[in-house]
Amino acid sequence: MKQPLAAWISVGWLVLLIACSGFLPLILPNGPYDPIADPLLPPSSQFLMGTDALGRDFLSRTIYGARMTLSAGALAATITIFTGIMLGLIVSTSKGWVDRVLLGLINATLAIPGLLFALLLTASMGAGFRTVIVAIGFGLIPGYARLVRSVFLQVRNEEFVTAARSVGLTPMRVAVFHILPNAIRGVATFSALHFSWAIMGITTLTFLGLSGDPSIPELGAMLDAGRQYLPTAPHLAIIPGVIISLTILSIYRISEALSA
Repeated sequence: MKQPLAAWISVGWLVLLIACSGFLPLILPNGPYDPIADPLLPPSSQFLMGTDALGRDFLSRTIYGARMTLSAGALAATITIFTGIMLGLIVSTSKGWVDRVLLGLINATLAIPGLLFALLLTASMGAGFRTVIVAIGFGLIPGYARLVRSVFLQVRNEEFVTAARSVGLTPMRVAVFHILPNAIRGVATFSALHFSWAIMGITTLTFLGLSGDPSIPELGAMLDAGRQYLPTAPHLAIIPGVIISLTILSIYRISEALSA
């Protein structure tokens, strides 16, 4: 009983966050980049979350930051999911040297943690927010491909798949039209989980200053900028940190509900 309730609360939080980050920027009086008052003003009726160290409206930056973090996480997760599913299908339906080579490459890449792999990619391509998205997306592919492959292998041994092969369908046609649709629940579970990992990875890299432009309103970068003002304006770090934590936890709870 607790898990469905937690899942619905998680869905509610994500819907609220997406709605706020999608619609509130249309009506906010201040933008996220331009200073509009004295720096480090406390929350008030004029500025509900106060201002940051440069005098920018912190509410506006938080809303825009949530939208940017969610969008970046979705883009990175899309790279991971699309590429991982293709690799997982190829490996699970191939035999002989193709299966061994691809699976060997995936396992070898798994020896490097996804975040470290993303850091290496970022270091090689140069700092930048787009680079962070691509690096996290590709960094999560090996683990995701390995997980979905295990789901595809379970479905591949079902009788309806054997029947599809017996009528002469090609391996890829069997994979796309028979294996994938029947493995969608397990794939959805791993996809939701990797979406939360993508958000965690992106906010980690931006917290480390790898987004390139420090003025970008992104939750990880805002958390980094606000931590030096913890004694005087703790909300500058607490609010982005709480939003990141609640979002990752909510997506994780949803992935747990999908697997139940």
